[in-house]
Parts: sequence; C-alpha cells; structure tokens
Amino acid sequence: MKSICNRAIALIVTSLLCGFVYAEAFPEKDIRIIVPFKPGGAVDTTSRIIAEFAGKYLGEVTIRVENRAGGGGVVGQTYAANAAPDGYTILAMTSSVVTNPGLKQVGYKVSDFRAIALYTLDPEVIAVRADSPLVTIGDFIVASRKTALSIAEAGLGTSHHLAGLAILENSDLQLRFIHTRGFGAQLQAVLGGHVDAALWSFGEAKPHVDAGIVRLLGVASATPLENEPNLETWQEGGLNVPQWSTFRGWAVPANTPETTVEYLANLLAQVNKDPGYIAKMQAQGYPLAFRDSEAYAEVIASYDELTRPIITALRGK
Repeated sequence: MKSICNRAIALIVTSLLCGFVYAEAFPEKDIRIIVPFKPGGAVDTTSRIIAEFAGKYLGEVTIRVENRAGGGGVVGQTYAANAAPDGYTILAMTSSVVTNPGLKQVGYKVSDFRAIALYTLDPEVIAVRADSPLVTIGDFIVASRKTALSIAEAGLGTSHHLAGLAILENSDLQLRFIHTRGFGAQLQAVLGGHVDAALWSFGEAKPHVDAGIVRLLGVASATPLENEPNLETWQEGGLNVPQWSTFRGWAVPANTPETTVEYLANLLAQVNKDPGYIAKMQAQGYPLAFRDSEAYAEVIASYDELTRPIITALRGK
C-alpha cells in the first residue's frame, strides 16, 4: 500500500511539474496577431508597432501580423474565435467584436473571447479634405440641415458607423453613410471629393492632417486633446455626443490557459512602457491607454451597454 501511495504521489508531482514546465515554456514558436481588416488602418498600424517592439522581450520568438479582412471584421474575428486556445493566435480586438453579433449573422459571441489587455482608446473625429468649405462643426451642422451630407466610414456596425448614428440620435442632422472597405478607400473618397466628410479615429487621421491634405472639424473626447488643444470637441460644437472612442487591444479564445493569458498581458504591459514604443505611438497620434485584462473586460462591457440601444434602433428600421 505504501508503495502504491508513493507511486501516486510521484505521478501527481510529475504531472504538476509538467504543467509548470508547459506554462514556463510558452511561447515556443511564433505568435500571430490576426488583424480583421486590410493593411493600412489604425488596427493594422498599431499591431505592427506592437509586434516591432514586442520582439525585444521574446528572444528568438517573434510576433507577426496576419490580415484576414472581410465582413467588417467578421472574417478575422471568426477565425480567431475558432483558433486553438493556446495563446499563439491573438485577435487584434476592436469595438466591432462587440457590435457585429448584434448586426450580422456571425459565428461567434463576445464571450468566446478572453480579453488580454487594452493598449489604446482612440477618440472619433470628423475629417474633411483640407480645402473643404466645412471648417468647423458649426459649418457641418448648418450644411447637414440643408441637405444630407455623405459620410465615409469603415462599414456597417463599426465604431465609426455607430458614432455617426449616435450623432443622428442626438441631433436633427441629415447624414448619408457610405460604407467602405478599409481606410485606404475612405481616404481616397475624401481626397477625391466623392464624400463630404469621414468618420475616423484621431490616430488614423493625424498623419494626413500633418501632411496638410486633411482637416479635422472636431473630436469626440470629453476634453480637448493635449496635442491638438484648439480642436473643438463634439460637445462644444453642438453635436450632443460627449465622448466616443474606439478601443483596441488583444484577445484570445476564451479557454486559453490562465498562465498564457498572464504572460501575454505582461508582455503587452512591457511594450506599453518601452520608450521607443511610446514615442512611435505618440508621433502617429495614437493615445496610450493601457488596461489590464479585468479593466479591459469592463471597457468591453461598457461599450456594449453604450451601443446596444443604437443597434436595437438600427435593426428596427
């Protein structure tokens, strides 16, 4: 009996040690970030910046970005939801993960994902071509009361589209939404004069503002931006939308081991403190807003609560 007990104890210890070794061994191969949009937009750009600096903390392992666009994010999001829960496939998770299930037939639920960490909250802006006759939010309001303004955005159910719907819900404006595929198509529509304006995140717009080809009318932040103090907020301008931001972070399939989630969260936290990363993100206009797994889950839940009435109204039309 004593011998049997000893063998049982040995097996338990070995099993625990094996589990410990497995946890310590992660990652043993390259990690993928699934970006559910075409290259060039904010999700893609920030994911590549993260991948660049994360390599400093991963030794021989690297992070590579894989674009799987389609369906306003649904294709890549579904792919990531069905990936093996081993930490080697990360979803670049944005607001559309929350809204897509309420607007479309999708093969996943928000609960199919485990939030790892959030790295930016990027406020919405109204952008126009630099030579547009629209110079202020006031101009935008006056013009849209005379005739419906055409507004380019990233697609049905994206945070940008819903930002426009929030404007309509809180004002008497007329807006005609032009759903596009990818930021490049939106930029071409604005620069070519095919639309009156676009709804983008500040980080997406900033390089083109700096280049002098795009002008911003206002930003959906609670207070003026530190690096654009003269840019009017939507609330100040009379749009009655006090705040609207796109969140961006990492998520993995829900059943991913806790130790793996902790490793990835700590990795993103390290990157968030890296001076080179901070400088590059700030230079491109992406606000730094790190949140750990628990706090990120709260952001997701809050966004769901904020957008649910808008989605319900949209589906009822």
